Amino acid sequence: MPPLQRIRHSSHRIVRNSKPESTAIQDAQLVRRTLAGDLNGFGELHRRYFERVVGVVTGILKDRPEAEDTVQEAYVVALRALDGLADGDRFYPWLRRIAVNRAIEVRRRRTRRQRILDAHPAEVTGTAMAGAAERGALEGIIRSESADAVTAALDRLPERQRAAVVLRYFDGLAMREIAEAMGCEEVTARTQVFRGLRRLGRLLRRDGPAEQ
Repeated sequence: MPPLQRIRHSSHRIVRNSKPESTAIQDAQLVRRTLAGDLNGFGELHRRYFERVVGVVTGILKDRPEAEDTVQEAYVVALRALDGLADGDRFYPWLRRIAVNRAIEVRRRRTRRQRILDAHPAEVTGTAMAGAAERGALEGIIRSESADAVTAALDRLPERQRAAVVLRYFDGLAMREIAEAMGCEEVTARTQVFRGLRRLGRLLRRDGPAEQ
Protein backbone atom coordinates (compact mmCIF):
# COMPACT_ATOMS: atom_id res chain seq x y z
CA MET A 1 0.00 0.00 0.00
CA PRO A 2 1.46 3.44 -0.89
CA PRO A 3 2.70 5.50 2.12
CA LEU A 4 0.04 8.20 1.84
CA GLN A 5 -2.73 5.61 1.63
CA ARG A 6 -1.39 3.93 4.76
CA ILE A 7 -1.47 7.28 6.53
CA ARG A 8 -5.06 7.91 5.50
CA HIS A 9 -6.11 4.52 6.82
CA SER A 10 -4.37 5.37 10.09
CA SER A 11 -5.75 8.88 10.46
CA HIS A 12 -7.41 8.08 13.78
CA ARG A 13 -3.98 7.42 15.29
CA ILE A 14 -2.76 10.99 15.41
CA VAL A 15 0.24 11.07 17.71
CA ARG A 16 -0.38 13.11 20.84
CA ASN A 17 2.67 12.21 22.88
CA SER A 18 5.49 12.19 20.37
CA LYS A 19 8.82 13.50 21.59
CA PRO A 20 9.15 17.19 20.69
CA GLU A 21 11.55 17.87 17.87
CA SER A 22 13.65 20.97 17.34
CA THR A 23 11.65 23.96 16.16
CA ALA A 24 14.44 24.42 13.63
CA ILE A 25 12.75 21.66 11.66
CA GLN A 26 10.49 23.50 9.26
CA ASP A 27 6.84 22.57 8.83
CA ALA A 28 7.52 21.76 5.19
CA GLN A 29 10.03 19.10 6.23
CA LEU A 30 7.50 17.54 8.58
CA VAL A 31 4.86 17.58 5.85
CA ARG A 32 7.24 15.83 3.45
CA ARG A 33 8.08 13.20 6.08
CA THR A 34 4.39 12.58 6.70
CA LEU A 35 3.67 12.18 3.00
CA ALA A 36 6.53 9.69 2.85
CA GLY A 37 4.82 7.56 5.48
CA ASP A 38 6.40 8.83 8.73
CA LEU A 39 3.52 9.51 11.13
CA ASN A 40 5.97 10.92 13.67
CA GLY A 41 6.29 13.91 11.37
CA PHE A 42 2.58 14.55 11.67
CA GLY A 43 2.78 13.89 15.40
CA GLU A 44 5.21 16.78 15.68
CA LEU A 45 2.85 19.03 13.71
CA HIS A 46 0.10 17.99 16.12
CA ARG A 47 2.25 18.74 19.17
CA ARG A 48 3.41 22.04 17.68
CA TYR A 49 0.00 23.57 16.93
CA PHE A 50 -2.76 21.67 18.76
CA GLU A 51 -3.05 23.96 21.81
CA ARG A 52 -2.71 27.08 19.68
CA VAL A 53 -5.60 26.10 17.42
CA VAL A 54 -7.69 24.91 20.38
CA GLY A 55 -7.36 28.41 21.83
CA VAL A 56 -8.81 29.92 18.67
CA VAL A 57 -11.64 27.39 18.42
CA THR A 58 -12.51 27.66 22.12
CA GLY A 59 -13.16 31.35 21.55
CA ILE A 60 -15.71 30.40 18.89
CA LEU A 61 -17.38 27.45 20.61
CA LYS A 62 -17.07 28.53 24.27
CA ASP A 63 -16.53 24.89 25.20
CA ARG A 64 -12.99 23.57 25.69
CA PRO A 65 -13.76 19.82 25.31
CA GLU A 66 -15.84 20.48 22.20
CA ALA A 67 -13.06 22.69 20.85
CA GLU A 68 -10.50 19.92 21.40
CA ASP A 69 -12.72 17.44 19.55
CA THR A 70 -13.23 19.90 16.70
CA VAL A 71 -9.50 20.57 16.36
CA GLN A 72 -8.76 16.85 16.47
CA GLU A 73 -11.25 16.38 13.62
CA ALA A 74 -9.55 19.24 11.76
CA TYR A 75 -6.21 17.44 12.10
CA VAL A 76 -7.75 14.29 10.64
CA VAL A 77 -9.13 16.29 7.71
CA ALA A 78 -5.74 17.94 7.25
CA LEU A 79 -3.95 14.60 7.28
CA ARG A 80 -6.23 13.18 4.63
CA ALA A 81 -5.84 16.26 2.44
CA LEU A 82 -2.15 16.84 3.12
CA ASP A 83 -1.01 16.00 -0.38
CA GLY A 84 -3.07 18.96 -1.62
CA LEU A 85 -1.14 21.51 0.47
CA ALA A 86 1.07 23.38 -2.00
CA ASP A 87 3.37 25.01 0.58
CA GLY A 88 4.20 22.93 3.63
CA ASP A 89 5.41 25.97 5.53
CA ARG A 90 1.83 27.28 5.38
CA PHE A 91 0.59 24.28 7.39
CA TYR A 92 -0.53 26.28 10.45
CA PRO A 93 -2.74 28.87 8.71
CA TRP A 94 -4.13 26.09 6.51
CA LEU A 95 -4.97 23.97 9.57
CA ARG A 96 -6.42 26.99 11.38
CA ARG A 97 -8.70 27.66 8.44
CA ILE A 98 -9.95 24.06 8.51
CA ALA A 99 -10.53 24.23 12.27
CA VAL A 100 -12.33 27.59 12.16
CA ASN A 101 -14.61 26.42 9.38
CA ARG A 102 -15.46 23.26 11.31
CA ALA A 103 -16.12 25.29 14.46
CA ILE A 104 -18.50 27.54 12.58
CA GLU A 105 -20.32 24.49 11.26
CA VAL A 106 -20.50 22.98 14.76
CA ARG A 107 -22.15 26.14 16.06
CA ARG A 108 -24.52 26.18 13.11
CA ARG A 109 -25.61 22.62 13.83
CA ARG A 110 -25.80 23.26 17.54
CA THR A 111 -28.18 26.21 17.18
CA ARG A 112 -29.98 24.71 14.16
CA ARG A 113 -29.58 27.89 12.19
CA GLN A 114 -30.04 27.52 8.46
CA ARG A 115 -29.53 31.10 7.33
CA ILE A 116 -26.94 31.98 4.73
CA LEU A 117 -24.35 34.06 6.53
CA ASP A 118 -22.11 35.21 3.65
CA ALA A 119 -21.21 38.86 3.85
CA HIS A 120 -22.42 41.47 1.31
CA PRO A 121 -19.86 44.26 1.57
CA ALA A 122 -21.64 46.56 -0.92
CA GLU A 123 -24.58 46.87 1.50
CA VAL A 124 -22.43 48.11 4.35
CA THR A 125 -21.29 51.66 4.87
CA GLY A 126 -18.66 52.93 7.24
CA THR A 127 -16.47 49.80 7.21
CA ALA A 128 -13.46 52.04 7.61
CA MET A 129 -14.28 51.83 11.32
CA ALA A 130 -12.62 48.40 11.20
CA GLY A 131 -9.29 50.03 12.10
CA ALA A 132 -8.47 51.87 15.32
CA ALA A 133 -12.06 53.05 15.85
CA GLU A 134 -13.48 49.53 15.99
CA ARG A 135 -10.87 48.51 18.55
CA GLY A 136 -11.66 51.56 20.64
CA ALA A 137 -15.38 50.82 20.41
CA LEU A 138 -15.00 47.23 21.54
CA GLU A 139 -12.60 48.13 24.32
CA GLY A 140 -15.13 50.70 25.52
CA ILE A 141 -17.86 48.06 25.55
CA ILE A 142 -15.69 45.60 27.47
CA ARG A 143 -14.71 48.23 30.04
CA SER A 144 -18.33 49.16 30.66
CA GLU A 145 -19.78 45.64 30.81
CA SER A 146 -19.03 42.51 32.79
CA ALA A 147 -17.15 39.64 31.15
CA ASP A 148 -20.28 37.49 31.49
CA ALA A 149 -22.37 40.08 29.64
CA VAL A 150 -19.85 40.32 26.80
CA THR A 151 -19.63 36.53 26.54
CA ALA A 152 -23.42 36.18 26.49
CA ALA A 153 -23.72 38.85 23.78
CA LEU A 154 -21.00 37.22 21.68
CA ASP A 155 -22.91 33.95 21.85
CA ARG A 156 -25.90 35.65 20.22
CA LEU A 157 -24.00 36.83 17.15
CA PRO A 158 -24.32 34.94 13.86
CA GLU A 159 -21.60 32.31 13.59
CA ARG A 160 -19.37 34.07 11.07
CA GLN A 161 -19.63 37.44 12.82
CA ARG A 162 -18.76 35.85 16.14
CA ALA A 163 -15.82 34.01 14.63
CA ALA A 164 -14.53 37.22 13.01
CA VAL A 165 -14.79 39.24 16.25
CA VAL A 166 -13.13 36.49 18.29
CA LEU A 167 -10.31 36.07 15.79
CA ARG A 168 -9.77 39.83 15.67
CA TYR A 169 -9.90 40.76 19.35
CA PHE A 170 -9.26 37.60 21.32
CA ASP A 171 -6.74 35.88 19.04
CA GLY A 172 -5.26 39.16 17.80
CA LEU A 173 -5.27 38.33 14.09
CA ALA A 174 -4.86 40.91 11.35
CA MET A 175 -7.65 41.28 8.80
CA ARG A 176 -5.62 39.38 6.20
CA GLU A 177 -5.18 36.48 8.64
CA ILE A 178 -8.89 36.50 9.53
CA ALA A 179 -9.76 36.31 5.84
CA GLU A 180 -7.40 33.38 5.42
CA ALA A 181 -8.78 31.59 8.49
CA MET A 182 -12.38 32.04 7.35
CA GLY A 183 -11.73 31.33 3.67
CA CYS A 184 -12.99 34.66 2.36
CA GLU A 185 -11.77 37.94 0.87
CA GLU A 186 -10.21 40.50 3.21
CA VAL A 187 -13.03 42.99 2.55
CA THR A 188 -15.53 40.31 3.61
CA ALA A 189 -13.59 39.63 6.81
CA ARG A 190 -13.52 43.35 7.53
CA THR A 191 -17.28 43.53 6.97
CA GLN A 192 -17.94 40.59 9.28
CA VAL A 193 -15.84 42.20 12.03
CA PHE A 194 -17.65 45.53 11.58
CA ARG A 195 -21.11 43.95 11.57
CA GLY A 196 -20.30 41.76 14.54
CA LEU A 197 -18.92 44.70 16.50
CA ARG A 198 -21.93 46.86 15.70
CA ARG A 199 -24.38 44.10 16.65
CA LEU A 200 -22.43 43.35 19.83
CA GLY A 201 -22.75 46.98 20.86
CA ARG A 202 -26.48 46.97 20.20
CA LEU A 203 -26.98 43.80 22.21
CA LEU A 204 -25.05 45.12 25.17
CA ARG A 205 -26.80 48.48 25.14
CA ARG A 206 -30.20 46.79 24.90
CA ASP A 207 -29.57 44.17 27.60
CA GLY A 208 -27.34 46.17 29.89
CA PRO A 209 -28.34 48.34 32.81
CA ALA A 210 -30.28 51.47 32.03
CA GLU A 211 -28.15 54.54 31.49
CA GLN A 212 -28.23 57.12 34.20
